[in-house]
Amino acid sequence: MSHADEQTQEVEALEAIYSDELEWISRDYPTICFQVNLNSQNDENEESSSDFSLSLQLSFPADYPSVIPGIEIEGLEEVFPQERIDKIISDLRAVAEENLEMPMAFTIISALQEQIGQLVDEMKTEKERAVEMKKWKEDEAQRKKFEGTRVNVESFLAWKAKFDAELRALREKAVAAEQAALAGKLTGRQQFLRDATLSLSDIALIQEADDNVQIDESLFEDMDELDIEESDED
Repeated sequence: MSHADEQTQEVEALEAIYSDELEWISRDYPTICFQVNLNSQNDENEESSSDFSLSLQLSFPADYPSVIPGIEIEGLEEVFPQERIDKIISDLRAVAEENLEMPMAFTIISALQEQIGQLVDEMKTEKERAVEMKKWKEDEAQRKKFEGTRVNVESFLAWKAKFDAELRALREKAVAAEQAALAGKLTGRQQFLRDATLSLSDIALIQEADDNVQIDESLFEDMDELDIEESDED
């Protein structure tokens, strides 16, 4: 059987199997090309955030199935990284290599459908991981908020130096405010305790008074006679 006949028979079989999913790009030999539209949803009545659609494009070279068909996938660019898409195509090419000389389009499509289930599981796992990571970041932010900065020797010494300086400044400010409030209103005792020069001035006044006192010694000349007379009378 010629390659043209083999391709024609395979195309007819694919149209019967994938009547709703198959779209023709070209059905003329030797440039037969078509795409099969697939999706991850198993039950049409159930939808989830993990559902996605893709198109598998197969192109038959003139000497297909003696060589593998061209294989392309569209629709996964926004769902999976290019690296993962390239891996899917590589796996499908490996399946094609194992089926050379035989009609292989159905086998390739079936292999992709099996991978779709795995892709759904990967997507669910990735979404769960993203949710867990988001929750962990939120919890970590809350922990940091309540724990504050972790203390070590350097940070403690820096904090203490700053605290002591602030405390000193507050005390100096309080003393200055108190002195300003009491200015002109101090009692004699407060002034004495506040200014030591006041006590020195008192001593100076006493010394000055001693220097100015004059004693008249004549007033005491008859004191001995007075004592004798008083003794006789007794």
